Amino acid sequence: MPKHTHKRYIRSERPPGPLRIQPRDRALLQDLASYRFLNTEQILALHAGGMRNTQKRLRYLYHWGYLDRPPEQAVAGLPTYHLVYGLGEKAAELIGGAEERAVKTRLSGKVASPNIAHALMISQFRVVLTLALKKSGGKITRWSQGYALRDLLKTRGQTPEVVPDAFFTLDVNDGYYHFFLEADRSTMPTHRVLEKFKTYWNWNRNKTYEKILDIPYFRVLTITETKERRDSLCRTAKDADARKTGSHAFIFVCEKDYSLKKPEAVLAPIWLSAKDTNKHSFLE
Repeated sequence: MPKHTHKRYIRSERPPGPLRIQPRDRALLQDLASYRFLNTEQILALHAGGMRNTQKRLRYLYHWGYLDRPPEQAVAGLPTYHLVYGLGEKAAELIGGAEERAVKTRLSGKVASPNIAHALMISQFRVVLTLALKKSGGKITRWSQGYALRDLLKTRGQTPEVVPDAFFTLDVNDGYYHFFLEADRSTMPTHRVLEKFKTYWNWNRNKTYEKILDIPYFRVLTITETKERRDSLCRTAKDADARKTGSHAFIFVCEKDYSLKKPEAVLAPIWLSAKDTNKHSFLE
């Protein structure tokens, strides 16, 4: 039999072998329904296993149509040694339930290369946080991101002025912590970032989403690509509150300060606050 060959972003007309969907496959598809995009390193962090076997399984799922490898990743400036995966058209059939329509809607649209890099930035933080909480005994009790969050707010009668990159709640030591997340790739002008921070400040002051999201108070976490951008946005956030004195509601971190290999760092005092010059844990 001739050796099976294929191009990286083109599915083979003849899949590499028979495929029987396993529970681990379903778990991976559920993760991708929630995360949207994950690369091979992130998948391995969430689903322990050998690199070779995992890559083989991902290849089979891709060529059978359950996974997708968005070709836009090739021009998104991402590391080429980690393939990025999203859901394929067959995935909706297996996921079913309330998520099936959302998955089909997502698959019907195209994604631009910058959006893949942005989504992976969010995924990296979420995977790292998930691993760190697993070690410390905490957990993420809810997570909603992007336009899924916007649609959630709309169904509850609100049209938000700002669409956060994510909203999530943590259960840590029997306490609940609520956060909006911003993943900043240095593409938004500073004056627009400041307007966004002012909106968040008003949400907190007016308790805009206290009943809708069941949050008496929240903090805004901003992750950046570089320490220079982190420091710049931290200074910008000092002007977000009415007195322009800075607030602990706004905290910042460079994504280089945490990793999949050392996830517990994300819970450590590595975050800068708009209130002072000290470093904090975002759970303080």
